[in-house]
Amino acid sequence: MLLVSSIFLLLYRNSPKVEASRSEPVPIYLDNLLNAGRQVYDNQSPPVQHDKEEVTVVELAMYIEGMSSFRTQTMDFQLDVYFQQFWRDPRLAHNETRRVLVKDKAVLHKMWKPDVYFANARIAEFHEVTQPNFLVWIQPDGSILYDTRISMVVVCTLNLEKWPLDSQRCHLRILSYAYTTEQLVIKWKEDEPITRNPNIAMSDMHIVDLYPGLCDGNYSTGTWSCVTAEFFVKREITHHVMQSYVPTTLIVVISWFSFWLDVEAVPARVSLAITTLLTLSTQANAARMALPEVSYMKAIDVWMGACMMFVFGVMIEFTIVNYAQRQVMASSLESVKSGNAEKKPSRGDLGAHARHLFLRLRTNERQHLVEAAPVVQPPQNEDAEAQEEVWAEQKETNLSEVWKESDPAERLAHWNEKENDASSPLMGNGRAHVRYGAAEKMKNRKCNDSSRKKEKWSSAIKQIQKHKRNGSVFGKIAGRNRAKKIDQTSRWIFPLTFIIFNLTYWIYYLYWKE
Repeated sequence: MLLVSSIFLLLYRNSPKVEASRSEPVPIYLDNLLNAGRQVYDNQSPPVQHDKEEVTVVELAMYIEGMSSFRTQTMDFQLDVYFQQFWRDPRLAHNETRRVLVKDKAVLHKMWKPDVYFANARIAEFHEVTQPNFLVWIQPDGSILYDTRISMVVVCTLNLEKWPLDSQRCHLRILSYAYTTEQLVIKWKEDEPITRNPNIAMSDMHIVDLYPGLCDGNYSTGTWSCVTAEFFVKREITHHVMQSYVPTTLIVVISWFSFWLDVEAVPARVSLAITTLLTLSTQANAARMALPEVSYMKAIDVWMGACMMFVFGVMIEFTIVNYAQRQVMASSLESVKSGNAEKKPSRGDLGAHARHLFLRLRTNERQHLVEAAPVVQPPQNEDAEAQEEVWAEQKETNLSEVWKESDPAERLAHWNEKENDASSPLMGNGRAHVRYGAAEKMKNRKCNDSSRKKEKWSSAIKQIQKHKRNGSVFGKIAGRNRAKKIDQTSRWIFPLTFIIFNLTYWIYYLYWKE
């Protein structure tokens, strides 16, 4: 039977060319050949070129129908391709005027085909809906095209140092699983080996270019032919600018409002700094949740860390402002106290000074009495002398009562009042009185003098209290001025530093760092 089939095939090849029936996908003689068994057609061995042993060359081409977004958490991407393989099998040459189309998987399984696979594909599968998505074209000279649709999840180790300002180069590695380079060589077609659908659009990436490549490698079992398809993609940064960079920049700017708040508005400034710091921390955590844990610092980490440092610097600046204000106030109060200690007597010194002043006043009063005595001579008798002694003793008694009061300021303010009460010309049993015009005149003069002295002492006390208040106010004003200077300096230092950081950051990550 095998001999009869072989003779029939030879006779059919040498017969005149007749157009095959279009009702059958495969000519009957090819079907018979494939069903004849390994003695006629061995589908376990690669083709033998030109009736001698040569290396089978398989050319590849790929049309990319679709790509999904690159996932940073799992470091992979999805790919949907039409994968095409070209090789020549002289055993399947035929005399048809057209290429033969094979759509039956049973016929496909009877043919030899390359055993290529995708080395870094996590998952790969053929499409089966509504029919198995593949075709085989067999040319009259035995050249074969095997085209099939494959969806796969390709692993790509992403370098996230520049994320989200990064660009990635991912490779799809295609190898032969069973045949070394001594039997089978894989290479890309010469003309446009990798093409793509121009309407491919990804949410956060765009394809810059596609590059075919070679990756032949030596393994312990031999040298295996390998080709690569390199995908050069660049991340779209618009989404990240709007979701990460702009909000964090606004938060940093808002934290600078603290420099325009009043120095003594401690709750407002502290609340503003803490709120902005917590908001930045939330933004940083949200950005890190979309990324895997890596051992190096990413561009977004540098940005978030710098923004948090600027906000933390605002808190440090407020601490310095508050400390400087309190230091200046304390030093001003110390200087006022030391000045008062040199210029102003103490409470005991003030009392001694008042006693000395009173003694001088009493001496002046007695001198006035002596000066007034020649004008009107009072009666020189024992009763007058006794009355004089009583009057002097009463003044001393009233004076001692004045100095027993607790507050020296009250002593200074009221001693003249009691002196006036005790300075009647004659005191004691009520029988003594002044009968002469000179005594009456002296009394009026003493009243006027005591009123003037009282006003002087009251003015002195008020000036002392005002001096104390002025010292406190002066210290407060000096502290506020120092704090305002620091705030005014910070108003331009912080924005200028942030602008310099932005220029350095964007130039470095967009142009310098590869």
